Amino acid sequence: MNIPEVAAVDTEALRAALDEAGCCVIIDAASPEQMDAIASELGEHVERSSIGASDFEGHETRRLGSPLPRSATFRDLAMHDAVMASGDHVLGHATSWRFSAAEYIEIGPGESAQRLHRDRAKYDRVEFGFEVEMNGMWAITDFTEANGATRVIPASHRFDADRRVSPEETVPAEMTKGSLLLYTGSLYHGGGANQTDSWRKGLSLQHAVGWLTQSTNQFLECPPDEVTDWPDELLRFIGYAKTGNGLGYWRDSEDPLSAVHPDREFARGWATIRPD
Repeated sequence: MNIPEVAAVDTEALRAALDEAGCCVIIDAASPEQMDAIASELGEHVERSSIGASDFEGHETRRLGSPLPRSATFRDLAMHDAVMASGDHVLGHATSWRFSAAEYIEIGPGESAQRLHRDRAKYDRVEFGFEVEMNGMWAITDFTEANGATRVIPASHRFDADRRVSPEETVPAEMTKGSLLLYTGSLYHGGGANQTDSWRKGLSLQHAVGWLTQSTNQFLECPPDEVTDWPDELLRFIGYAKTGNGLGYWRDSEDPLSAVHPDREFARGWATIRPD
């Protein structure tokens, strides 16, 4: 099976692709200029990047975290219509879902292919029986098979837990700068080998149901006193919100957003689901 390509505005096709293939590419979901802006904004922090300490992380791969506070352009794209539609479809069975993490990943020349994996394995390899993550990758530069485009096994979100997979089953998610790969947490995938002399740059995304711990601590990356000018909807999306039935409240049954805006009035109470 090939990776479906859909338009960002075609929500029906997007849902069908995620159901059938477990993945899809949104062609030209953002402009090349937006990708250049993200690269420039995050490039100012490149000296803080970590080089992989294991084969899985990649010894020729640079990883930079905290893109939300470091890139205003990414903040504008964090709640892209395609991301929100995909999350609602894949994770809508939960009371809520939210942003979990993002990472700027630059695969360097000579990097080998990453081991195939399912992102959901981070949760102690628990077999939930349903999707708990909806993730993605922005193409900050063109993704080609030669420069390390993410490799996926379409429809592998349906594989049994004991099903063995091999690189021969994968196809490269080739896409132009500004395109967006979306996939479920159960899909087998991995970074490709970079056989060129240039860096393949991408911005990975993770989203999860609201009752799971976020991959990165958003309240440390985006502390209350540094996000006062961010939109409320974005703050709710990254975790300044109650979730489940009685999770995420702050202090004396307070709305967590009151930590950002102590001068505003918010309803109190820890329950998010109330009986009729």
